[in-house]
Order: sequence, then C-alpha cells, then structure tokens
Amino acid sequence: MKRFLIKIILLASLIFFAVLIINYRMLREKDDWSLYSHEKNVILAYNRLKALGDTNKIIIIAGSNGGFSINSRMISDTFQIPVVNTSTHAGLGVRMQFEMYKDFLKKGDIIIFCPEYESGKGGLYGSSALFRILSTHMPWAYRRISLPQWLFLYKYIGIHYTETLEHKTVKEFDGPYSAKALNEYGDVEYERNHKDSIGLYDLCGILDVDVVNYYKYLHTYAKENGIILIFLPPTFIASNFKTAYNQIDSIAKSLEQHGIAWQASPSNYSFPDSLYFDTPYHMTQSGANKRTEVLIKDLLRILADYKNKK
Repeated sequence: MKRFLIKIILLASLIFFAVLIINYRMLREKDDWSLYSHEKNVILAYNRLKALGDTNKIIIIAGSNGGFSINSRMISDTFQIPVVNTSTHAGLGVRMQFEMYKDFLKKGDIIIFCPEYESGKGGLYGSSALFRILSTHMPWAYRRISLPQWLFLYKYIGIHYTETLEHKTVKEFDGPYSAKALNEYGDVEYERNHKDSIGLYDLCGILDVDVVNYYKYLHTYAKENGIILIFLPPTFIASNFKTAYNQIDSIAKSLEQHGIAWQASPSNYSFPDSLYFDTPYHMTQSGANKRTEVLIKDLLRILADYKNKK
C-alpha cells in the first residue's frame, strides 16, 4: 500500500511539473497580431515613463476607452507638462494596468484613472488579452501577477495559445488598430469614422468586492505617495448609457458608499452615438476631442480643489 501511494505521488508530481512546463511554454508564445497592433502601446508607454525619470507628469490609466477616446496633446498643451497615455485594452485588467507602471510614479504626478464599467473580477484581473499582450511586449511583467489573479486567469492560458496559432500569418498592417496609429503620447490618432452598427454592452451593476478593494488600494497608494489620483467614469455611447443607466447608477452609488466616488458624473461622459467609432467606448477623433474638452474642465476643477485643501 505504501509503495502504491509513493507511485501515485510521484506520478502526480510528474504530471504537475509537466503541466507547469507546458503552461510556461504557452505563456511565452508571442502573438503576431499584438506585435503589429496598437497593443504595442504597453511597452511604448513603459519606455516613455522610464525616459521621463523624476519629471512630473500626467499618466492616463484605462482600457481602450482611454486609448481611442482621449486627446493627450490637448491635455499636455493645457497643463504644460508631459502626458503619457498607457491605455491599451480593458482585457489587461485594472490591476495590471496600474502594476506595470507603478515603479515610475513619483510625488506630484497626476493619474487620470477611468476604467471601463466592467465591474466583476474580469475587469480587475483581465482575460486572455493580458497573456497576449504581456507575452508579446512585456514578458517580465508576469512577475507582477498576484496568486489570486493567476488562479482566476489560469483558464485563459489555453485560449491564449490557440489565439497565437491563429495569428501566425498576421503581418504588419494599417488602420486604427495598428501600431502605426499610435502617436507620441500613446493615443490612437488614426482617422476613425462612425459606424452605423455598433454593438451595445450588457453591464452588471454589482461591484465585485475585490474590485472595490483594489480601487481603495489605488486611492490609498496615491495619497501615501503624494500622487494626485483623479478617478473619473469612462466615455460611453449615449444609446448604451440609456439602456444601462440603472447599472451605471448602481456602480456610482456603490463607489460613493465605499468612499471612493467618481469625481464627475457619468452622464457628463456620455456623448451622442455619432461621436463613436466602432464600440461604446471607442470614439471618432472629433469625439475624442469633445471628451477631452470635458475632461480638461474636470481636471482644472479637481486640481483647484486639491490645491485649496492643501
């Protein structure tokens, strides 16, 4: 019996380590689509922040609602300080959107934080897109993934590997989703025309407890390190805002109850459908300019309040 148990343990150990090796190999597989796409912004933003050193700056942290729908040049011209738009993909998850760049944040920096409305663990920890982007552009950032995050993401490893195989024939391309579309700030600047058929999203109005706790951590981290955190709702297409109003209102009330309320009304960041490109979060260039005008007004107001409280 004892010998049998030893054999079972040895076999289980061999299987365990074999699975680890296979998973490691899968996670190191680069994705050719990501290589040539706007997702390259994760490493470009990393290098920009590294180059700025101790220079004070504005850092934009969001999913693609930040990348496709903000004009960073307008912000930089208004405040006369460097702007780095790190926003790339909501599939990175809020946690890694921050953890990848945390070491470059300095006292006096301003973070514009406007994550998408996804309120579950997926919004916090990400999806297969996280593996696709890290394996291709920043494999060393895997060490920043926490154990609970690994447990949540494990199911996506196989999906990631399958996607990399499907993308093996992808070559360099043009368009709004290409790396060529990125400007020096990290914005997608390629011309984007409104599409008449934009698929709308179903939102959940319940904030996962881990999401709330991480938002609280961000606020605490910023306060303790002399960083100004400006927490704003994302842009969202008017027709979808109307259908998901109750869910968005529920999120807003939950954030307020936890002492981390948005610093502007979500309705202020919902614009006519004609200003959106191809998703409820992706705007045309004129839409991005309009959203940035509203954003700058909020920044001026919030920063003035911050200065008066000091």
